[in-house]
Amino acid sequence: MKMLLLSRFIGAVPKFLGGMDAATRAATRIAYVEDAAQPLGNAPFVERERAQLRDLGYTLVPVTIGEGSGDDFSSVLDGVDAIYVAGGMADHLMAVLRRTATDTILAERVRAGLPYIGVSAGAIIMGTSIDSAIALDGRTEGVSLHDYSGLGLVDAVILPHADGLLPPYPPVRIAEVAHGLKGTSGLTLLADVEGLLVTDKQARRVASPATHEGH
Repeated sequence: MKMLLLSRFIGAVPKFLGGMDAATRAATRIAYVEDAAQPLGNAPFVERERAQLRDLGYTLVPVTIGEGSGDDFSSVLDGVDAIYVAGGMADHLMAVLRRTATDTILAERVRAGLPYIGVSAGAIIMGTSIDSAIALDGRTEGVSLHDYSGLGLVDAVILPHADGLLPPYPPVRIAEVAHGLKGTSGLTLLADVEGLLVTDKQARRVASPATHEGH
């Protein structure tokens, strides 16, 4: 199992995926999953991330899990080298995964070795709970999610944007959320300039600076 769980910036992606030359990057197909961003409308970070990944040289395969079936998702994963799950509303993302039964498929593929990159909500869902996302962003209107468990591929409850450097998460808001989650088992505050590198459930922090591509 190999995962890179990020808060915001994607500077750690090239080292995580390996193959630094242009030809290898161009041949690397990444399934880009944007379901979490759907409740936010035209979320600017989605296009920014896409542009940054393309400028880094990767080939993206856009995926909206909620528009297909589990079989569709499996077919996509058969043809890619990694999966990237973008940020947004974690409860909406978990609801989509459960409704389409792709939560099991995703967990099985990642356990089997498919490299996984998750940013913000995409990182949170790999932990034991999405309580941090509910505390930080609230609930998505129209989403009825009664179980806030994550996929549990890492023993952590991830609170992203913990440095409070960028809107809409000022330091006072991060401090309030962290205080409210005090005592939560595995609570892990993750700054925008770092990530968690997870290998077979063993996690360590790595630097993940901003990139300047795609601007």
